[in-house]
Amino acid sequence: MAPVIVDRALAAALLSLCLCAGNGYGAGARLDAAPPAAEGTARDRAPTALDSVRLTRAQVVDLLARATDDHPPDLAAKDLSGLDLSGLDFRRADLSRSRLAGTNFTRAAMFGVTLSGAVARRADFTDAVLDVAVLRGTDLTEAKLRGASLYATILIGADLTGADLTGARIIGVFTNAKLVRATLTDARLGADPGNQPMGIMRTDLSDADLSGATLTRADLRKTNLARANLTGADLTGADVTGANLAGTVLRQVRGRAQMVGLDRARNVDQALFDRP
Repeated sequence: MAPVIVDRALAAALLSLCLCAGNGYGAGARLDAAPPAAEGTARDRAPTALDSVRLTRAQVVDLLARATDDHPPDLAAKDLSGLDLSGLDFRRADLSRSRLAGTNFTRAAMFGVTLSGAVARRADFTDAVLDVAVLRGTDLTEAKLRGASLYATILIGADLTGADLTGARIIGVFTNAKLVRATLTDARLGADPGNQPMGIMRTDLSDADLSGATLTRADLRKTNLARANLTGADLTGADVTGANLAGTVLRQVRGRAQMVGLDRARNVDQALFDRP
């Protein structure tokens, strides 16, 4: 279980790390440091005899009911594809390497879960709470996360191609994540100093691929967009006040004239726009 411990330690570090205004986003201010190579991640573990064990909803409910603080639910490498698990309490569950294609997690409580290496294509996380969750390398292609809460969530290298995060509340680490054609209309990724007693934490989208994404009216205040690719993205009404745009690719973007706070973004002179 060492890989899970490593990832949860990273989530805890994100919670306690306060990227206050004076710290900036220099070369040493990265939040995506990988664990030591010898420890690996949940996705790197060799398959076991339990891989892809198919469970029913009743079996999942029973496993959740028998879980304790000392022994959280172990659903690693299980197949829960297509199940209706809406509204269930998965807090601190290990769902690493699980198969969740088309699974319904609407309004589920998923605080502190581990989903690293899981395949959750077209899964529905609408209004789910995924705070302090770890989703390293998780396949969330075309998943629904409308109105979901992703506070202090780790999504390093996750694939959210075509995912719907409309209205989601996000404070997390998306370094090297893939959000191609994702929908983030009205999504709130901006720093919220009034709701962060430990200090201001910022969403990290450095090196993320947001090409063709819809960010209409998205709150991107003080987010780290260093080297992110937003080619062809729709930024109509998006607020980038205080965002770090060092090396950010903003070619062929739609709605540039309607962006909010572009003149108050950081390192805007280093962003890559279309040539006049």
